[in-house]
Amino acid sequence: MSYRRRVQVTGGGTFLVTLPKDWADAAGIAQGSVVELVPNRSGALLLLPPAARGRNTCEIPLEGRDAVALQRDVIARYVAGYDVIRVTGHRVRLEGRRVVREIAQGLIGLEILEESQTAVALHSVVSMKDFPVGQTLHRVFEIALGMFDDALTSWCTQDDELAHDVAERDSDVDRLVLLVARQLGLLLRDLLVEEEIGLSRLHCHYHLEVADQLERVADHAVKVSRAALAIVESPVADVAREVAAAAGESRAVLSSAVRAFEARDVELANVALASKTEHLKIAQWAPTAIRKQPKNAFPISIVSDSVVRTREHGFNIAETAIDAAVALRGDGDREDHSPD
Repeated sequence: MSYRRRVQVTGGGTFLVTLPKDWADAAGIAQGSVVELVPNRSGALLLLPPAARGRNTCEIPLEGRDAVALQRDVIARYVAGYDVIRVTGHRVRLEGRRVVREIAQGLIGLEILEESQTAVALHSVVSMKDFPVGQTLHRVFEIALGMFDDALTSWCTQDDELAHDVAERDSDVDRLVLLVARQLGLLLRDLLVEEEIGLSRLHCHYHLEVADQLERVADHAVKVSRAALAIVESPVADVAREVAAAAGESRAVLSSAVRAFEARDVELANVALASKTEHLKIAQWAPTAIRKQPKNAFPISIVSDSVVRTREHGFNIAETAIDAAVALRGDGDREDHSPD
């Protein structure tokens, strides 16, 4: 619903606009109430009623939810930008508290600060200023790229310990990506945050798009590490070289794409996209390798597919870099874009 009002002028030259009564009543605005007016870079003027910033609390009934459903519900509200998430029940028993505590440990900045027999309250204890979205995204890239490199190494050398280590790092990527998603949710929920921290919603949206692609790269690294554990025969030298060469091509595309996004460099993004039509070449080694070592057919197929898909995620990031460079040109956001 939208409202239209005609601007009036007082004798002293002040502009006046009336507020819709039904909206004012619902917002708790009465005669003498003080509202906050916030100019937006888009040219809009945001009007905040007194209680607007005190509504960032939600409640999740514990009854009827198992641990998995509860985790999904908490994550959904975390991503939506709620600062206080209350898990309530007729009686929250020890097992329920343990589940809530484990969920909180998997989300950055969420801590249990209130407990009673009937409720456990999770509070967000970090500010968006503590985790600049550009630096958070670069950290996701560093972890995902390290996982990709180590997963290929574990595959080629049958290093089981390294393969297990790659899988364990996946949770770090998931937590950081959820944090970026939360930042966007908070910007959408509380429009004043955009002005307070100098970060536009559009800027955060593109960062989340790239973070999602990097999360998929990390997922493929986990698949490769699991395939490494399934190898029956040690890869022969020429197969290992083919895998390393193909992975190197995918790595180069991914790295160039991320650099292009961070620098808003359209030319570099186009360089990364230049080899997009040649994507089948990096998988041509796989059939020959399977014929040489048929017992390794499954792990060879997995690593071949993951290397190709990692490259495709790099292409997606490069395309996002071009979109973001155009959309964010002159948007005025004040965040430091450098990863350092």
